[in-house]
Amino acid sequence: MEAFRHRQLMDRHQLAAALDDLAARLRQRLPREGVTVLPILGGAMIFAADLVRRLPSGLVMDFIRVQTYGDATSPQAAPVVDWRPKKANVRGHHVLLLDDILDTGRTIQEAKRFLLEEMGAGQVTVAVLIDKPVRRAVDVQPDEAAVTFEEDHFFVGFGLDYRGLYRNLPDLLALETGEDGLPVPAQKPAAEIEIAEGS
Repeated sequence: MEAFRHRQLMDRHQLAAALDDLAARLRQRLPREGVTVLPILGGAMIFAADLVRRLPSGLVMDFIRVQTYGDATSPQAAPVVDWRPKKANVRGHHVLLLDDILDTGRTIQEAKRFLLEEMGAGQVTVAVLIDKPVRRAVDVQPDEAAVTFEEDHFFVGFGLDYRGLYRNLPDLLALETGEDGLPVPAQKPAAEIEIAEGS
């Protein structure tokens, strides 16, 4: 597998601490009953799995997918919801909408609009793993974020991917990008990004 120049931004222990802090804030914000958690498929799945285990039991979980069609690094079309949660899990409920990253804001904006206007959610709280305001294209802010990065990193790991790769890395990495905006291949042909033992 081709490897890319990269550096580690957060290891798994730092991510766990950030999720502990996020969960504590969400426990104060969310009601005790009537909460439905909706991760946005597929990037939010690892983040969601780790986060919900830190929240009180009794949550309903369902899923939503919002597709944007374009190249591997920049969506070109307006987002469209193409996987809907069960209506009974949304109508009148307080929805906790989860995504791996909030950058342009278009995906979250459309998901929130859809849940409120078309599915009748009572309230939508948005929580993301990463808030990256430097890329914001619409006026959308998260209610809560585990971490905020002001730099325009190309993230992989902990659910974030490049062309479907690296979602399962336990740490958060930044791929070095070239003038074309694409990741720069490592000079040594060999190795893929490795999970360091005991890191």
